[in-house]
Amino acid sequence: MESLAWGCCFAALKIGLMRPHTRYLDLAMALFGAISLVVVLWLTCGLSVETGDALTRNTIRLSLAWYAAALVSMLRLEQPGWNGQSAGGSIARWCWTWSVIAYLVHLAMAFHYFHDWSHAHAFEHTRQTSGFGEGIFLSYLFTLLWISDAMWWWLWPDGYAQRPSLVGYSLHVFMLFIVFNGMVVFASGAIRWAGLLMYVVLFVAWRFSPHWQMKSPGTGKT
Repeated sequence: MESLAWGCCFAALKIGLMRPHTRYLDLAMALFGAISLVVVLWLTCGLSVETGDALTRNTIRLSLAWYAAALVSMLRLEQPGWNGQSAGGSIARWCWTWSVIAYLVHLAMAFHYFHDWSHAHAFEHTRQTSGFGEGIFLSYLFTLLWISDAMWWWLWPDGYAQRPSLVGYSLHVFMLFIVFNGMVVFASGAIRWAGLLMYVVLFVAWRFSPHWQMKSPGTGKT
């Protein structure tokens, strides 16, 4: 999975450098994301006693930080920004990409250190944690949809920008549901409070975004 993560990064950078309007911004975002991931991995390995547990936790924390940044950036985008040609669109897309990459590294850490690359073990761990082992398939679907969405944004940005709103809303509602369960429902301590804070920030960002529309009752007008 780490190879897939870095492969996604290099592919995204190659595509980004082909776009003259955001070339230098794409390069800066690629370098910043790579440095942040390497620093997290290096510091974790150097400072932690329980390396496997710390790597697993810190990579998902990094992923969620990029995830929150991506959603806030998306909420500020107007329609032209979704094809990645504007500075805001480029930043949002790179935040989205690095959240996926860090998440794939997290999965690699979890399966390597805790599940010995065994689906059966991961299934049983999910059953013991949540009481529903089949929930692991929701995690697999979550991963597949996230990777597919990021790839779509890079490979076919014009089609991505023109896709029906229902597609984007459905994806993000599903992902927010999964993240909420992981950060709040089945977590405790600091990570739970961080999760609640993240959702408050996202709500405020949504409330004051261009996408917020209040309709007058019975009129259908904004």
